[in-house]
Amino acid sequence: MIPRIILPITAVSLIFYLYYVRIFYLGLRNRDKNSGNLRKKTVSVVVAARNEEKNIARLLTVLLNQDYPPEMFEIIIADDDSQDETKQIVKRFSEKWENIKLVEVKDREKAISPKKNALGQAIAIAKGEIIVTTDADCLVGKNWLKAMTSAFDEKTVMVAGFSQTNVRNWKTEKAVRKFEHFDFLVLFFAAAGAISKGKYFSCSGQNLAYRRDAFEKVGGFEQIKHLVSGDDVNLMQLMRKLKRKIKFCYSPHGFAITKPIDSWRDFFNQRSRWASNSKWQLFLNPEFFVYLFFVFSATVLPFFLLFFAWKWAFLFIAVKFVSDYYFIRFAFGVFEIERVKLRFYPVWFFLQPLYIITVTILGIFSVFRWKK
Repeated sequence: MIPRIILPITAVSLIFYLYYVRIFYLGLRNRDKNSGNLRKKTVSVVVAARNEEKNIARLLTVLLNQDYPPEMFEIIIADDDSQDETKQIVKRFSEKWENIKLVEVKDREKAISPKKNALGQAIAIAKGEIIVTTDADCLVGKNWLKAMTSAFDEKTVMVAGFSQTNVRNWKTEKAVRKFEHFDFLVLFFAAAGAISKGKYFSCSGQNLAYRRDAFEKVGGFEQIKHLVSGDDVNLMQLMRKLKRKIKFCYSPHGFAITKPIDSWRDFFNQRSRWASNSKWQLFLNPEFFVYLFFVFSATVLPFFLLFFAWKWAFLFIAVKFVSDYYFIRFAFGVFEIERVKLRFYPVWFFLQPLYIITVTILGIFSVFRWKK
């Protein structure tokens, strides 16, 4: 009885999954190059930092060296009760450069979502027309602000940017970092394609920009402060309800890189934290929730079917393998990713079912930890 039910569910899920893959492909193919909007906007770069003494000076240095008028942007670091030298390092920078501001975050222990609490307190003092966020362990190029802000037009309230982990030597890198890197790429490929087709599913606070007045109009993080994660994707869902445009920045100058994880434990902890947002999308963006259901079903169920209807299972797996490959290969060209990394695709594809099952379960039950 169970196989008879699973077979049509798998078939329907795969059909809808392929429908969304085509949407993402068309989004990338017909992408907006974000060119022509050269009006400079005042910007507040906002970063929540906790115990980032190894990274914060490097980030502040690249931000200070932006090819953007110094008088038109400020850098606000929200120190989230760091137990190391993070706050002292930011203070030394702020004493030398007046456009760097330090916010000492209050009430961390009372907040369900410490990061949203920290960002909210920083944005409260921001003066820029555009809020731009990144993480303390990220790095950006000198034209980052120029690229991200130029993507805004009068109808745009949010711009999502591309990010990838910093893997210096692909051939010698350990397997967990290769898997993280490849999975990261695929997530951004899908997010970019979806946004470009007007389906605002996901983004990352590692590289995100939005209008301050739009942030205030949706009430900041107030409506989502009870959600432990999602200062980015859940905020996007609130912005979506404003019925204005959200865009993706395809300019290579607008890309960010972040530090790779060190272990499988760290990887699953990060991904389960992200997955914890999935259940809330039923209320914030029902279509995104449905899409996530189809991703789960189309990825996991064909392998389950191997035990009951192996011919159908092989067909479903083959169809998904080919469709994913062609979409990812096309996206590699769009984002100018080194082709050698595409060889990792089979490893990523066949590990996906186990990975998705694990992070889904951990995410649903909020089994993850925040930085101490």
